[in-house]
Amino acid sequence: MSEFERRRQQAETHLKLQMMKEMSEIMRRTGLPPMVLMLEAARALGTIYRETAEAHCETSCCPCGWRPQEARDLGRLHETLCEASRRPRSRWLGGMQVLGNA
Repeated sequence: MSEFERRRQQAETHLKLQMMKEMSEIMRRTGLPPMVLMLEAARALGTIYRETAEAHCETSCCPCGWRPQEARDLGRLHETLCEASRRPRSRWLGGMQVLGNA
C-alpha cells in the first residue's frame, strides 16, 4: 500500500467515525430521523465544496495544485456516494475498526 493510500484510508476512517458520532449525538438530542440528518450532511458537504472551490479559483492561492472543475467534481462525489452506499459490509473481523475495549 502506498503512503498516499494509507493516509487516504486513515482520513476516510477518521471522517466516518466523527460523522457517525456527531449524527448519533444529534439524533439523540433532537429526535430527527437519520435521513433528515443525511440530507443535512449532504448539504453541508456541498457548502464545504463550494467554499473550498472558491478558495482555489486563483492559480496562486494554494500550493496543493487542485483546480476545481465543478461538473467533474460533483459527478465524482455523486459516484462515490453511490458506490459507498452499495458496498457490502466487511465480514472479516480482522479488517474492522476497533471502537472500544471490554
